Amino acid sequence: MATVVQRKIALTPVYKKLNVAYQCKRYNVFVLEGGSRSSKTHSICQFWITYAEKNKGRNKRVIVSRLKATWLTATVVKDFIDILKDYGLYDKKNHNKSVGAGIYKLYDTEFWFLGLDDEQRIHGMKSDAFWINEAVEASFDDYAQLMQRCSGFAILDYNPSYDEHWIYDKICKRKKTCYMHSTMLDNPLIPDNAKEQILSYQDTEENRKNGTVDKRKWEIYGLGKRATLEGLIFSNWSIVKEIPEGIMKRGYGQDFGYTNDPTAIVDCAFVEATKTLYIDEKCYCTHMVSADIINKHKKLPPMKVMSESADERLVKEIKNAGIDIYSVKKGPGSVNAGISVMQGYKICVTERSINAIKEFRNYTWRFDDKLNKFVNEVPEGQDDHIIDAARYWVMGAIMGRIKQDIDLTGVFY
Repeated sequence: MATVVQRKIALTPVYKKLNVAYQCKRYNVFVLEGGSRSSKTHSICQFWITYAEKNKGRNKRVIVSRLKATWLTATVVKDFIDILKDYGLYDKKNHNKSVGAGIYKLYDTEFWFLGLDDEQRIHGMKSDAFWINEAVEASFDDYAQLMQRCSGFAILDYNPSYDEHWIYDKICKRKKTCYMHSTMLDNPLIPDNAKEQILSYQDTEENRKNGTVDKRKWEIYGLGKRATLEGLIFSNWSIVKEIPEGIMKRGYGQDFGYTNDPTAIVDCAFVEATKTLYIDEKCYCTHMVSADIINKHKKLPPMKVMSESADERLVKEIKNAGIDIYSVKKGPGSVNAGISVMQGYKICVTERSINAIKEFRNYTWRFDDKLNKFVNEVPEGQDDHIIDAARYWVMGAIMGRIKQDIDLTGVFY
């Protein structure tokens, strides 16, 4: 198996450090802290594959968890299965999708993918080892419940987006804890566009000229340092399971993208009595042409769509395909007006809306280096595709800022 691994996929530096630490037999908890794109998840998946191979003939159970099972499916499960396929090790007969986020049996080791919200299984299941992905989302009790039923060891990984956490105080200080730190420089597999985006935050002469310097984001995503994002635009949001049934004011928000920026579609619902805005992510994909967007909408329950107005031709093409879509009016101050209205609501994001949750956690005002403060009139402009789509729906469906149809016949013919 090791020969196959080395031939097909390069073992990452993070994997090698983890494997050496595990082999020395001194630790029972391994903490992997690192910035975005530092290969933590990929490296841990590599480790579990070698762990399973070395335990052939021994029945082992590894619990792989994250706060919500729905988040596991779109992240860790996908990464794990993709890597197995790259290794030539995936066999669909060994993949049971009926329990939690799935069970996969590799050699004689069963990997149980469970959300920490599945308390019945989490609080009652024994394991030989467990892994909590994005462990900063979990509570100490979640960790303790797994550890007291574990006969072997634990792996915790996370992005250091908090400056205070139970992991630092109760886990990292233990003698039997091995702490490892990584950055994107430890990841030979990082896509070029992701690397370029993170490097654009660094304080260099070129980045200063381009206006992309962001010291805080560089510390968190580039250097993987512990720091709380300041200047967050939204603090009035929480995570819910579903949008409640029966809400009358409901529709879709649409933000267009293509190469680097994803096209985003969100299901939005508003309860006037409680000033509550619900957001459910429906689409977050790059390289979508008009036909792809139309097909996506046709697969969704029909509702009015409030869209950005930057590309009227695209909006018209979607409307001609039978989608009930409307452009919203843009103008000076329209972005902040929409944000201001949304700040007055209680925002509830569904737990499966992974990209929406990430955006709300990271959406900040622009930091002005000359003034040394956040400028509350200018959003940072990164990671805002879902938020923009929701804002368009608010502007159109609630604020009534719908653009009148324009006859574009002369443009097309």
